[in-house]
Amino acid sequence: MKDRIFIKNLIVLSRIGLTDRERRRKQKVVVNLEIFIDLRGAGKTDEMDRTINYKEILEKVRKIASDGEYKLLERLADEIASNLLESFAVESVDVTLRKAKYSKSPIMGIGISRNRVHG
Repeated sequence: MKDRIFIKNLIVLSRIGLTDRERRRKQKVVVNLEIFIDLRGAGKTDEMDRTINYKEILEKVRKIASDGEYKLLERLADEIASNLLESFAVESVDVTLRKAKYSKSPIMGIGISRNRVHG
C-alpha cells in the first residue's frame, strides 16, 4: 500500500535522556510520521470517517511524549508506533525522532517501522 498520512517536524516535549540530570527538564523532540492507511474510500466519498483525523494523531503523540519518561529515543518511537497501531485502523507506521538540539549538522536521530500483526 502506498497511501499514507504524513506529519513532519512536529515538536513535542519529553523527559528523555540517559541520565537523571538529562531527564530533569523536558526536551524538544522532533517527530516525523508516515502512517500507512488505505485512503481510497476517503478519496472517493470525501467522508471523514474513511480516514484519520490528523488532530487526533497530534494529540496522541504529544500525550505519549509528554506523559512518559524515556532513556532512549528508540523507546519513545516504539511507544508512539505501538499506540498508533492499536488506536487506528492502519497497516504500518514509520516514526523518526531526533532531539531538537541535534538539528544542526550533523543531524542525528533514529527511525523505526512497525506493522500491524494479523492474527
